[in-house]
Amino acid sequence: MIKIDYLCNRINEIISKMKKQETTIKTREQQFAERADHCYPVCYTQMCPLREHCLHYLICSYVPKDRYRADCINLNNPEMQTDRCPMYMSDKPIRMAMGISKMYYNMPRRIEVALKRHLIYHFNRKRYYEYHSGYRPVPPEHEQYIRQAARKFGWKEPLEFNGYVEDYLW
Repeated sequence: MIKIDYLCNRINEIISKMKKQETTIKTREQQFAERADHCYPVCYTQMCPLREHCLHYLICSYVPKDRYRADCINLNNPEMQTDRCPMYMSDKPIRMAMGISKMYYNMPRRIEVALKRHLIYHFNRKRYYEYHSGYRPVPPEHEQYIRQAARKFGWKEPLEFNGYVEDYLW
């Protein structure tokens, strides 16, 4: 009886934490501070023409002052600090799908199983289940890949994702 009560309490705690995570919308500053605190590569360039709209440059002012080290982009690379910078990440939020479990609702079982196996093989099991549960947003190129794979396995109707969110493509 004690174990059942403990498990019920634990499940309720987990559900309440998940609800808090879903309803909390972070501001741009909070997101940048969180990324800077988690060793997101920063760029300290002053000569790059793309710096005003690059996440790597914008994050550098959010690195904690008490930190001795930061993960930095190598400015000695000849491609850096040009308008073709391979590390450039736009600061414009994009619309991304959240959760892919809803797309299976109307699918025949044979297509669902084949598609799921294929996506797990392509993305790896961990990433697939992060996308499936909505823990991680699905980037546009992965969303397109999922749509193409569903068509390849015989699904002709449009796919429905669980929802959409606007976020930065970190």
